[in-house]
Amino acid sequence: MFASSEGEGGLIADDLADALEIVTGLAWQDCLGFSGEGDVEVMQASAQHLERSLARGNPEIAKERAHVAAALSLRVVPVTGLVIRLREAASRTEPAYVLTTEDRQTYGPLFGEHSEPRHGGRR
Repeated sequence: MFASSEGEGGLIADDLADALEIVTGLAWQDCLGFSGEGDVEVMQASAQHLERSLARGNPEIAKERAHVAAALSLRVVPVTGLVIRLREAASRTEPAYVLTTEDRQTYGPLFGEHSEPRHGGRR
């Protein structure tokens, strides 16, 4: 489960290993934010855009991710596979799970309405 300070919350993976693979291998928060409300094709396009932007800013990112994955005994999964896993998990949040605050406020969905990251995603 993930809950943001902006009031979004939900599942991001099925287990800790899956969550770590997603978190270390994908600009996952931006991918959710620029998901066209959960459209997998929009998410894939956003993820590719975000990955290109990330690689421009840090040409060693693939090596760094591989190093982290090896240190944590994780698989290095292609971005397309990570996007599919992330979308599937986030899509299962409701109705199976409802994330609430201590005062019973319900968190909003993780999927954002935007369909195109600008300027490389979040800053």
